[in-house]
Amino acid sequence: MLQSRFDELRERLLRAGIAPRHVRRYIAELRDHFDDLVREETANGASQSAAEMKARARLGSDNDLAETMLARPDLRSLMARYPWAVFGVGPVAMLIAGLAAAVAIEVGVLNLISAQMHATGWKPSPAGLRRFILAAEVWNTLATYVAPFVIAVTLCVMGLRQRMPAFWIFTGIVIACVLGGFQEVHFSDDGHHGELSLGSGLLPPFSMKMVVGGLYRAVITSAAAAALYWFGLRRQRSGNTTIDSAATLPAE
Repeated sequence: MLQSRFDELRERLLRAGIAPRHVRRYIAELRDHFDDLVREETANGASQSAAEMKARARLGSDNDLAETMLARPDLRSLMARYPWAVFGVGPVAMLIAGLAAAVAIEVGVLNLISAQMHATGWKPSPAGLRRFILAAEVWNTLATYVAPFVIAVTLCVMGLRQRMPAFWIFTGIVIACVLGGFQEVHFSDDGHHGELSLGSGLLPPFSMKMVVGGLYRAVITSAAAAALYWFGLRRQRSGNTTIDSAATLPAE
């Protein structure tokens, strides 16, 4: 189908930095206009294949269609214009914001429970305390183990959608996984005193346990995010190969 050539145009626009939402809308408009032109040509007696050829010619070349979008810098995505901010500053800001929010929520819950205990004199049973400590550790694990990986995956998916160079995508992945891997949030309670601690293996005093654990987590999460990147890239390339093959088939 001649419409497959629009997929090549889409790839060109994405690689040039045009935001995916603008590319998606533009390609949809071109496909609708193409269909209208095909119907007009077939109504004039042209065969389906001839009508498609004429309709595609009336739309203009890929260069002309691309230039319509490329001539408007405002259509370029923030990611394409400022990759250093998205993939360099972005993961740092997201990690800090996510960790701060997680700790703030946990502190709020602890303060609420403490106020309730002082007001009513209630104390949790040993089993209840163990369950609460387990819930707090699950929450802390999500904040320090899962959140950096989620940030890395988000940057990876966004970068692939925008066809960003691998350098920038892996910069974001490494920053998110390394910085996130060295952060620790821990809650403990012996039944008389509870303590919430926040530490970093990147700041003194250095703890060998935190450094080794941070390296392990950074390597594991980085490898998982990298595997996702290569999987997504292979799917993109496979799709492009299919597009290229379809575009070279003669019209029947």
